[in-house]
Amino acid sequence: MAGLLLSLASIIYLIVVLVQTLAFGVDVPGYATIVCLILLMGGIQLLVLGIIGEYLGRAYIQGKMRPIYLVREEYEKRGSDES
Repeated sequence: MAGLLLSLASIIYLIVVLVQTLAFGVDVPGYATIVCLILLMGGIQLLVLGIIGEYLGRAYIQGKMRPIYLVREEYEKRGSDES
């Protein structure tokens, strides 16, 4: 969620900077472009990290919901086979 918000904010800021540049001229050449790109890339990284975290969280929850008695029965079977 934070990555999406940061990406949207950087796009809005890019539009504002573009309008200011066209209306008033350039104050510091390259500054606005670098700041907008850094914000956009940071937002995209946070978005991808959030997707990966969601995937890992769901996999963890799914792994924990396995019934323990099946695992115990299999463990006991293997123990009796080795004896």
